[in-house]
Amino acid sequence: MATPFEDFDEDLSLTSQEECENSARSILAKLRPEWTPSEITFEYFSVGITNKIFSAGFGTEHVIFRVFGHNTSKVIDRENEVTAWRQLAEHGFAASLYGKFNNGLICGFLEGKSLKIEEMRDSRFHVNIAKRIAQLHTSVPNDGKARVFDKMRTFLKQLDPKFEKSCQQEFFDKKFPKDLEAEIKKIESLIVKLKEPIAFCHNDLLVHNIVYNSEKKSIEFIDYEYAFPNYALFDIANHFCEYAGKLTEDHAEFFFSILGVEGTPDYSKCLTKDEKWLFINDYLRFGREKEHCDTRIASMFKNLPLFEAAAHLFWAVWALVQAQNSTIDFDYLTYAYARYQQYEKRYQKYISGTQH
Repeated sequence: MATPFEDFDEDLSLTSQEECENSARSILAKLRPEWTPSEITFEYFSVGITNKIFSAGFGTEHVIFRVFGHNTSKVIDRENEVTAWRQLAEHGFAASLYGKFNNGLICGFLEGKSLKIEEMRDSRFHVNIAKRIAQLHTSVPNDGKARVFDKMRTFLKQLDPKFEKSCQQEFFDKKFPKDLEAEIKKIESLIVKLKEPIAFCHNDLLVHNIVYNSEKKSIEFIDYEYAFPNYALFDIANHFCEYAGKLTEDHAEFFFSILGVEGTPDYSKCLTKDEKWLFINDYLRFGREKEHCDTRIASMFKNLPLFEAAAHLFWAVWALVQAQNSTIDFDYLTYAYARYQQYEKRYQKYISGTQH
């Protein structure tokens, strides 16, 4: 039975904690009328002028409020987010979604803590992450249509070829090709031919989106802004890219304050070939292909650089749009170039591999 979903005509402040909590109490009076307003407690996980994530609790029960940042709708399809979230919750892959307000969502609380970078690199976690990805891909229905390239083009439509600052314009003109659409087409034509399986994917499995419950020793995924049907190998490849570290609009302040990430990923910290091979082996072992053979692993491993390239291109275009729209004081343009460089490197690796 689906969890009831309610719509609240409230705006939660990003700048005033008092106003934000008063609005939250107004929502909770309808959502949780049995809660005593004066005894509701609040705990903040992310606070700033761009986004706000906090819990509201009464006794042992908690709900999470996610207040959208300014201009995030430029890169996040909020309608898709709600649809994807509810679908994932229905199949046990997300906390319950209770409702939405004018600038955010209210959801259930998942016990556990987000992994740290060094923990995600620990081989002891690899098997559990691979297992959870396999479970997600094999359990949630999809329509068989990969949307990753449509999403890239949606980002591209938001990109203004003219930047406000001359230094940004000069950097963009020097570092990026004039026709990014051609790059999307180029990689799309190669990936479509491979006929890799399509699944319902998270598409943003960076460290902050992976939660570990130490009591249950289980892995869960959070944040579904970019969840949609996609090539299963894209989800895996994208996860592999995230071992270098990455910022997102919703998590930038988290990384600044907790992880001290400066923005430029360190790709020397990504998994080795052997570690990737073992990860894919575990993924297949827990998926539908339980009786898989080495030839399937070899096939996925051969195609992996192309999907890693696609992931880098996806986030490079995303970051270019952020450079023009985000209110965070962060050099998204340099970050976009770091991802674009990796796109070119992984693309060339795939091409050279097919020529031998």
